[in-house]
Amino acid sequence: MRVSVKLMPRGHFDRSARRAETRARLLQAAAEVYALHGFGGATLDDVAAQAGLTKGAVYDHFGSKENLLLALMQEYLAGQLTAQLALFDRERTTWERPLAGSEDWMGRVQESPDRFRLFVELWSHAQREERLRRHLAGALRTLHATFTGFAAQSATDAGVQPPPEAAEQFANVTLGLGVGLAMLKLADPDSVPDGLLGVVLSMLVRTLESDPEARELLAGLAQEPVKKTSPRGHRRPGPAQGASK
Repeated sequence: MRVSVKLMPRGHFDRSARRAETRARLLQAAAEVYALHGFGGATLDDVAAQAGLTKGAVYDHFGSKENLLLALMQEYLAGQLTAQLALFDRERTTWERPLAGSEDWMGRVQESPDRFRLFVELWSHAQREERLRRHLAGALRTLHATFTGFAAQSATDAGVQPPPEAAEQFANVTLGLGVGLAMLKLADPDSVPDGLLGVVLSMLVRTLESDPEARELLAGLAQEPVKKTSPRGHRRPGPAQGASK
């Protein structure tokens, strides 16, 4: 009697592991090459050489230089998200809660400034590439949702019931200050105290908890229509305007 045995495809799990290892090598190589040459000056040939792999391996895993940068930034933001979730401690007083996460945020920028600089490069590049802008916005929304959740939980713990929009705007302020102060810190380290981000967010928490009018004011901003305007008095030159007199 013959027994038929179905075997798993040979090397299936090994291939998955090898692919993950190759991807990690390419991301590390890209981080080093982009940090050295900048996004504009780097090439996929440089990345492949740094990783000790072929250019075809880079295309196989990422498809383009832009996708590789996106993957790097997704990894960077995922690390930030994991750290913020770990540091949010509901056992602490509400106004103290932003301090640990803010310290970690600014500390990571100073310890690994190249990753943050690449984030800024991606932001700049995404202003001219709609696809990149959508991907970047999606990644930032994940962080935004996390900070919104932190604000809502802290409001509940403080015994206040602000409109939901207030927590969303607090998250906007947290992200805006985090990115903006990080840029200032790298440009002029002595001008930005290490604890500034945490102190400002802590002050904002205490203000919102103690002042119902402040909560309503912050929430009301979300209901204002977004106005798209061009500079007053500016006109794009037409053929007649562009002609020399």
